[in-house]
Amino acid sequence: MKFGFPSTRELTHVVRNRVSDTTKFIGKSICPIVPVYAAEIEYDVLYPAYGMTSAHKIGTDPKTVSTPKMETKRSGTAYWKDTGRLDEEKLLNLRKAGTINERAGREAVYQLALQQDTRLDVRIEWLVWQMLTKNAIAIDENNVKFTVVFGMPDKVDISADVQKKWTATATSDPLGFLTGLIQGYRGTGAKARTVYMNSVTAGYAIQSAKFVDMLKQSNYTGYLSTLNAVPAFKLLMPDVDFVIYDEGYLDDSQTFQPFLPDGEIVVYGDYPGEKVMDFGSTISLHNGGLDKPQPGKFSLIEDKSGNEKNPYVDVTVGIYGLPRLYHPNYIRRAKVF
Repeated sequence: MKFGFPSTRELTHVVRNRVSDTTKFIGKSICPIVPVYAAEIEYDVLYPAYGMTSAHKIGTDPKTVSTPKMETKRSGTAYWKDTGRLDEEKLLNLRKAGTINERAGREAVYQLALQQDTRLDVRIEWLVWQMLTKNAIAIDENNVKFTVVFGMPDKVDISADVQKKWTATATSDPLGFLTGLIQGYRGTGAKARTVYMNSVTAGYAIQSAKFVDMLKQSNYTGYLSTLNAVPAFKLLMPDVDFVIYDEGYLDDSQTFQPFLPDGEIVVYGDYPGEKVMDFGSTISLHNGGLDKPQPGKFSLIEDKSGNEKNPYVDVTVGIYGLPRLYHPNYIRRAKVF
């Protein structure tokens, strides 16, 4: 709909500021969302066999050994949901982006829905990286308070060591440190597959005098940067993948918060055929209704723009669930400055 006044101005472009590019989020590839058709998350743990077959004396009964135990683990779910509202003033007067005299109308509702979906994707990504970096998800907001601990091995912290921390580039040894971190997988049955760090952490690694020295005879001599840090790491540690991850979000104070903080390293290990982790999405009445509630993300649009004393349109999105870590000892964490 056109507004009722002329204008000699012309808008030729719409600039959209984006901080969180959800297409670049990798949490769902590490910890995929899976449906859980229940209100509580539950799974079984089969423990490994220990020891070896006993020596035996002919004519006697073989030694009896116990079978590996099985344990059932349970955890509650968590609820993530909020509502964005377009009130009467915005519905009536909000101008469509890129125009001079067109009312936004339904376009405003569409943009609000996109905003709400982005917020939900940020929350899911945040939950995954809180688990991976902090070994816990601690919530204390909006009258909701709980903590989930995942039981990973302790974080290796060298941030207080003035010679070993990675910011001490004259004396640090990033490659030696990563080698030791990966050796921690001995005895777990898993192998280190991927090392995650952000570009600030990688930048200090490639400035290390020892790291540079090891690459003297390579093609990277003289022009190492975070742009080619991954292949440089791969040259020195070919059996492990490296990912530099810089995604994050703006918090309520408009401060950028990276999902993977500066100085933090996460190593992901796996074993063939074993699921390491997932995001268990539990059932919601918003999906399927009262008779057949379903898991997954949900989105609701409540249009009260025409039959209320104070018209509005609400857009509500959310998901119910939490990450599940089946093999805590397959994850290694470190703080290097």
